[in-house]
Amino acid sequence: MKPVLHLVCCVIGLLLATTVHASGETTVELENAWVRILPPTQKNTAAYLTVRNTGETAVRMTGASADLAERVELHDSVQVEGMQRMQQQAFVDVPAGGQVQFAPGGLHLMLLGLARMPAAGETIQLCLQLESQTLCTEAEARKSAGQATHHHH
Repeated sequence: MKPVLHLVCCVIGLLLATTVHASGETTVELENAWVRILPPTQKNTAAYLTVRNTGETAVRMTGASADLAERVELHDSVQVEGMQRMQQQAFVDVPAGGQVQFAPGGLHLMLLGLARMPAAGETIQLCLQLESQTLCTEAEARKSAGQATHHHH
């Protein structure tokens, strides 16, 4: 009986660490999260990830947080008068059965007021606030997207 109970507890723990059930029907998964390393004098950086909604109801992200940042903002890179500019977003919707990619040159999370720049390979806790819940994952610090170690959260 004990080995079965242990296995059930491990499976439940794994499920709780990787998905959120909002409204009973919606399942959100965070994948391939990473934080860009910049020179240590910088107080801000960006984080990227894929947010997948495998449920039947759209999900709205309303904010984010990270353990090394004073605050985190949802941003998008847009063209304004021929120049690339960052524009803060009040929310980001993830459609039912769809995904949103936070990637360089597009949607991203701005980590502002860093206590320090993370070191290569360090993991940072990154949390997204949904309308009714918070979902967290570990994001690896690295210089570019090409340095991925293919973690799946």
